[in-house]
Amino acid sequence: MSKIGRNEKCPCGSEKKFKRCHGDPLTPPHPPGQVDAQLRKLAPKAECLSPRSFHSSCKGKIIASHTVSRSGSLGEIARDGHVYSYKVSIQSLNALKGSLEPTLTGWKEASTFPGFCGAHDKSIFAPLEDKPFTGSDEQCYLLGYRAIAWEYYAKLRATKSNGFRRAYAGAIGQAMQEAVTHFNEGGDLGLMDLTARKSAMDTHLERQDWSSLSGLLIEFDKTFPIQCAAAWSPTEDLQGKHLQSLDNAKLVPEGATISSFAADGKSYFLLSWLDDSKNVGAKLAKSIESIPDTEKGGALAAWLLLTSENCHLSPDWFESLDKKTVNIVNALMHPVRTTKSAMSASRNVGIDGIGVVSCRHIGASWR
Repeated sequence: MSKIGRNEKCPCGSEKKFKRCHGDPLTPPHPPGQVDAQLRKLAPKAECLSPRSFHSSCKGKIIASHTVSRSGSLGEIARDGHVYSYKVSIQSLNALKGSLEPTLTGWKEASTFPGFCGAHDKSIFAPLEDKPFTGSDEQCYLLGYRAIAWEYYAKLRATKSNGFRRAYAGAIGQAMQEAVTHFNEGGDLGLMDLTARKSAMDTHLERQDWSSLSGLLIEFDKTFPIQCAAAWSPTEDLQGKHLQSLDNAKLVPEGATISSFAADGKSYFLLSWLDDSKNVGAKLAKSIESIPDTEKGGALAAWLLLTSENCHLSPDWFESLDKKTVNIVNALMHPVRTTKSAMSASRNVGIDGIGVVSCRHIGASWR
């Protein structure tokens, strides 16, 4: 990335020259809360993330869509209508001197994003919200679709802030500019990958064709205290074994989704993938199956925390942890990734006594 010229427009979007904006050494740093407010203004315009062919039937405003079902799922771990959630912001990181801690969040707000119009949030996910959970191919597909939609929005939101990050880095120095450039380029590639993956899932949803989905569905014997929905391109399995490289920007890497949720009083974990990702998906699933059932809960808890910012915790469970375990959980959630594998952290996350009722294969990739 070339150095920002003093007379160029500031990349933050202010329309001012860089020397009169973030490049002015006499301008005092913005308060963290003000920076967060500026970032919120850069959020993408809300639109229904249903398939394009559905848009002619959109009705109502874009609502706060849940990535994890509110009443059926978050309700199982909530206390007095609240769960613990991680909200990464400049203000919170500054106040905690770079550390990260969850805060009690109302379950109506937790796990939400401006994802769908009211009509499509209701109609698309009705088989999940209005019917008993049986682990059908359709229900598992919709869990994965929800995760993809959330992750697509999160990546889109992040890339909208590229110019803002570049402006701040430009005022600090060349090393920071290079680091931010690398971060922004990674975000752009991530958005490209998720755009392709969401497009594929849109097509299957339009056709009501679930045959491309495969996965591993686990039922626990007790309430699992961490609920999550996420999509990503895995580079290693739970034991830390290499799965794929993300170095080739011309190739869409293989991807998967994970969901930890409750339904009808039972707790589940789902790993799912499409046929074009069966190599990585099947290896991930087999790495989970290889873990003894008595240790699966801890390994999956650590994996969720390592993988996604969209994790929501049971207050009763989190507040029962000792200080050392709380610090480990918070460290696993930190956006600056730890080098630990999920398995190496599995015995230290406070998941004890949760067993496995069943592990069921979903789809054709297993045959």
